[in-house]
Amino acid sequence: MKVDRKRVMGYLYDISSNTRDIESLFKKHSVEEILKEKHLLKSIKYSLIEISEAMSLVLQHILAKQYAVPAKGYIDTIKKASEVGIVSQKLSDTLKPFFDFRNSLVHRYCIIDDKKLLENCITKYKEFFTFIEEIEKLPGTN
Repeated sequence: MKVDRKRVMGYLYDISSNTRDIESLFKKHSVEEILKEKHLLKSIKYSLIEISEAMSLVLQHILAKQYAVPAKGYIDTIKKASEVGIVSQKLSDTLKPFFDFRNSLVHRYCIIDDKKLLENCITKYKEFFTFIEEIEKLPGTN
């Protein structure tokens, strides 16, 4: 079966849009300012959830349509995507904490260290753009 290019591009647009929102906040505010302004922190967290979900949906779709590989949940999706070569192992390792974060936040598994989350995000959010680039290079998505 074929990958639905329009569907994938819609998800990639969502990832890009949310990543640019995060980038804009980091350019305007320090970690300390974001921690003090809870609405900014909540905005980043929600954007990260949307990014993780969109990445997972892209990967699940490609895994199913191009590889006939089922994936159970967010963590399994990124793991299997690297195993079949949709994304590099390095990118998978970088993105996995954001998938973990999404599960922790949505299901309230544990308390999130907001400062650690922001520091991780500041140093790694550009990898969301790398994800987009890697997906756009795949046959059937370009």
